[in-house]
Amino acid sequence: MNQNIKLRYLLLFVFAIIVTGISTANAEISSYACVNAELQEISPSSIGIDEEFTLGINLESCGTKTPEDVTFEIISVPSDIIVTEDLVTKISKLSYSTSERYLVYHMRTTPDAKPGPHLIKMKLTYANTPVETTKYYEVEVRVIGEDADPRISSVETNPEYIYEGDTVDLRLGIENFGEAIAKSVSVNLDHEFKGIKTSTIGTLGLNGSQTALFKFKANRSGEFEIPVIIEYEDDFGKQSDEYDIKITVLDKKGSLNLASVKVDPVLPYMGDTVELTMRVENSGDRTINSIRVYADHPFKGLKESFIGTLDPNEDGPAVITFIADEAGEYEIPVTITYIDDFGEEQIETKINVIVLESSGGAGTAAIVLLILAVIGGLIYNNYRTKKSKDEVIRQLMEGSDNSADNKEQ
Repeated sequence: MNQNIKLRYLLLFVFAIIVTGISTANAEISSYACVNAELQEISPSSIGIDEEFTLGINLESCGTKTPEDVTFEIISVPSDIIVTEDLVTKISKLSYSTSERYLVYHMRTTPDAKPGPHLIKMKLTYANTPVETTKYYEVEVRVIGEDADPRISSVETNPEYIYEGDTVDLRLGIENFGEAIAKSVSVNLDHEFKGIKTSTIGTLGLNGSQTALFKFKANRSGEFEIPVIIEYEDDFGKQSDEYDIKITVLDKKGSLNLASVKVDPVLPYMGDTVELTMRVENSGDRTINSIRVYADHPFKGLKESFIGTLDPNEDGPAVITFIADEAGEYEIPVTITYIDDFGEEQIETKINVIVLESSGGAGTAAIVLLILAVIGGLIYNNYRTKKSKDEVIRQLMEGSDNSADNKEQ
């Protein structure tokens, strides 16, 4: 055999080896394992709170080789979902005849489950060449809930007609018009007055109603639009709704005032003991308590008098005694204080007192003569009036007699 023929056979042999190796490699590559996890169903599709449901997962072989050592597991479950099956499922060989290829998980939402989307995380692993294959999946389970709807159903004030200065009791009826229980209900009144602004109700059942109580001092008149914020919890968590109510405060009405002032003696002299009596009248329509009268005079003596309680249209005396130790004309500040639900309130006014200088003999005589002159004038006037009346009566009598005589003639 010549050299050319040997070389030709050698080339054919090498080519045959190469072709055979390539075919074997292609055969090994074309044979591979593949598994996919598919969500089959969630039943029922609408999941409520504290409700059972099932989750179906289908394992599908997607390769040319039967998958082996397959593991499917749930690796993360929300805290308000309970799974009753084992979280890990192992399948030694996944074939079409394997009944374990369809997985069903029985689950339940807890009584305090939060409405909204919940993610369940899963992991799939199986043997493969040259390394193990791992895949991750997520399934969204949506929990539905109901809305609570607490609203203002009534507004009531006491007094019904509010005047500036009144203490007001406000009652707001709160009713739940929703389809779920309203929990931790609180009502906030964003008013500008001094008083109570928050009332806690608690729980409102379906169609349930309760009253939110408030108390405030209407310290100025006008029309007020007051925001009312109702905070509560329902199936969807914490909620807050805002409404408005309108309150009208009328101009200040008369309540406490000085009905009369009496000074005894009327014109005190320097050195006299003076009794100042001030009658305080309650001209309003509500009872007023703890009434005190303070007269800020410059003399030695009492400055304060306690009256106590005055009912509507009732008056009471405040008596203050002092020694007029200096002559002059005095404008004395007077403060009337009383106590209501929000503390001490006060009314300020003034009175005038005149203190004369010490009287001498001449002065006393002049005053006596003046008094006598006044008395004499009154007596003379009375005398003239009486005389005039007697003259009129006499003339009437004479006229009556003359008429009788004429008739006799």
